[in-house]
Amino acid sequence: MIVCYHREILKPWTDIELQERLSFLPDNIQKPILLKRNHLDVQLSVSGNLLLLELIKHFGLDLKLSNLIYGEHKRPYFNNDFDFNISHSGNRVICCATKEGKVGIDIELMQPVSINYDDYFTPTEQANIRAAQNPEAEFFRYWTKKEALLKAVGTGMFTPLLDIDVSEDEVQYRNGIYYLSPIDIDEDYLGCIAHTFRQDILIKELIL
Repeated sequence: MIVCYHREILKPWTDIELQERLSFLPDNIQKPILLKRNHLDVQLSVSGNLLLLELIKHFGLDLKLSNLIYGEHKRPYFNNDFDFNISHSGNRVICCATKEGKVGIDIELMQPVSINYDDYFTPTEQANIRAAQNPEAEFFRYWTKKEALLKAVGTGMFTPLLDIDVSEDEVQYRNGIYYLSPIDIDEDYLGCIAHTFRQDILIKELIL
């Protein structure tokens, strides 16, 4: 099963609240977070790691954030069968984890965008977006599918989005099959989970 925990940041934390939450994280996780200039980004990053701790507890694993390993493209992972991924947008953050295969997650706050579709979407994807009843929502639907897939692969935005076509919800890429499952956490957000095994998905909002 894929389990996803998410939360919404409703207000700025006080210094005391921030320090209380940081106390659950090791120094090697705290330091890069505290270099962020935007306070909301700090809150989202801290919350993402706290959600990960809750998922580790959910799966009954003895894992510590200080033992995280980082791949060639800076994707964090543990050296075992447990895989996870974190995404945040707007004032929401989500962390998904599984003990079966790989998982990637992307959520996006829907808002007006102005980009050249030719740079990011294949001709088939462009046609589907433009033909949709709500092209703006369809744009984010395709964007989150691509991001989630590449995060599951482990390359993220180091791979050009044009290199993959997510017109279908089952994509073969680099000799692997990835399943793309849309998720709904808020009416203003669109999201997608990419995973390498067909399995149930549990989504739950937490208050941290």
